[in-house]
Amino acid sequence: MKTPTELQAKQAHRVVTFLDRAQVDFLDKLGKDALFSTGVKFPRTRVISALIDLLRKANVSGEGLRSDQELEERLIRKLRSSTPEIQRLAGELTGGSHENPARLRG
Repeated sequence: MKTPTELQAKQAHRVVTFLDRAQVDFLDKLGKDALFSTGVKFPRTRVISALIDLLRKANVSGEGLRSDQELEERLIRKLRSSTPEIQRLAGELTGGSHENPARLRG
């Protein structure tokens, strides 16, 4: 029998978001770079899903968060201050990212 966490990991939910033109262009460029260099389709949803997984694994909190700028500053500080942690997270993501079926459907 599967645990609630395992069942939840397989469910995908539709989320509507609004991005500006530069953000959409960036996501599209990532996808096209992947497609042309590896032949693998890498849609926007997989990029967003991977970013969310990274934030969760890095224990990024929304506590006391007041603006987009403040979130960006927190992320930059996190990246600059914890090189060993970032390497650990990168290893986890590359080791386990192929097992996430929700991301593969993107």
